[in-house]
Amino acid sequence: MIWLILVTLLDKSSSSIWFKDYCLIPPATCGLIPPGHLHPFGYHKQPLEQMDVIPNAISADEFDKIYIQPEGHRPGIFRGLQKQSKATLYWDDKYLKENFGEYKVLTEIKHELRQEFGKRLNTLSKFLEEYNTTNQYVVTVLPDEMRREVLMPSFLQCGTYSHNLLELNLWMGSGDTASQVHYDADHNVHCLIAGKKSFFMIHPDQYKKLYMERLEHTGSNYCPDINQNKVDMLEDSSVADVDYQWDVLHPGDCIFIPAQYSHQVRSYGRSISVTILWDPTVQFDTDSMGDCEPNNTSSIADHNVQRKS
Repeated sequence: MIWLILVTLLDKSSSSIWFKDYCLIPPATCGLIPPGHLHPFGYHKQPLEQMDVIPNAISADEFDKIYIQPEGHRPGIFRGLQKQSKATLYWDDKYLKENFGEYKVLTEIKHELRQEFGKRLNTLSKFLEEYNTTNQYVVTVLPDEMRREVLMPSFLQCGTYSHNLLELNLWMGSGDTASQVHYDADHNVHCLIAGKKSFFMIHPDQYKKLYMERLEHTGSNYCPDINQNKVDMLEDSSVADVDYQWDVLHPGDCIFIPAQYSHQVRSYGRSISVTILWDPTVQFDTDSMGDCEPNNTSSIADHNVQRKS
């Protein structure tokens, strides 16, 4: 009876596709409310086909040809790439505090708002004492000593990209974090060391449906008005048409995120990640490979990165 009263009060001349006259069943069933309304991003429709699983031993030139060149330019998953790294095997809170507790790290608040760039400098030890009871997580340049315990993907050990590594970052939190839908300026391999994360990957041809806004000072785009935890499908109706791929990372898994490829990330429970960024403006030179032979035990500390901690 309530829904009958509601719809009869609506303007009969309305062109809204969501409101129907004389609906006597719950609104989600009869079309009053669009799928995913006031739910987290991704509830609006089923994901597309799964992302590629990339061989962990893929060469740099093959990776460039398949995933970075314009005809490719797509994300992919590396299953178990970091599974045998010391980071994945040993980085519980006790180990981190005993071995790296004195290092300075930057923290931010959960449920980011990219209009706010408030950061706090802390020691890793102090963060570990507080993070389960406070609304913060670590996002900081990976301290040099910790780099010895993370493996470098084989395709970043040789050739052009190995000479254009820009930055290594450490991410850590107690869970329940959700990024905004955004894209970043650089190519990125995101490796999960502990916990569980889901990734929603959105092709650039979907940008207009997401109302993307440019942040000149960061070189990245994001959706300023869309609440990723509670999408208003009536206000932001074009989001209902956004196609995406989705997958879950477990400890040791990595995902390649191309530059300017929109994504949204959610973490569940305690999580630690390391991200490896490199310059997307440099064209790969096949002659740069030389006699380089990748080593599956090589750590990221063995390779030159432009930005140091």
